[in-house]
Amino acid sequence: MPSIEDLPIKRKIIVFHCESALKGKDLENHKDKFPEVGFVKLSCTGRLNPVVAFKALVEGVGAIIIYGCPLNDCHNFDGNMFAKRRVFAAQSVAEALGVDPERLSYVQKDPFDYGVLTREISAMKRKLDSMGVEA
Repeated sequence: MPSIEDLPIKRKIIVFHCESALKGKDLENHKDKFPEVGFVKLSCTGRLNPVVAFKALVEGVGAIIIYGCPLNDCHNFDGNMFAKRRVFAAQSVAEALGVDPERLSYVQKDPFDYGVLTREISAMKRKLDSMGVEA
């Protein structure tokens, strides 16, 4: 699991992704298309400690996207559903702390829609720009 020191803090957006959901040419294409986005590989999105995500936001990252395996296709049983519930809870905590909860997002890979992550990153970039968030 990454520590805050391992994160690409100077990036506008960090995508924490399951190593099974984003890899190889797909990962390289996203890195090329979005050089301002940092990609952090996890063995499973369910293993991401929400404290690390909050610390990244506090340290200056504009937004966090968690990109997990498709529904019912997690290589670690139900890690993706655990991650999804955690993000929902983290959004509530973020709002209570004065951080816009829309700066945290969870997206599941869709085997029939290869553009889901691209659209989410693009939407998050627009959202951050409209909020005036600099990273």
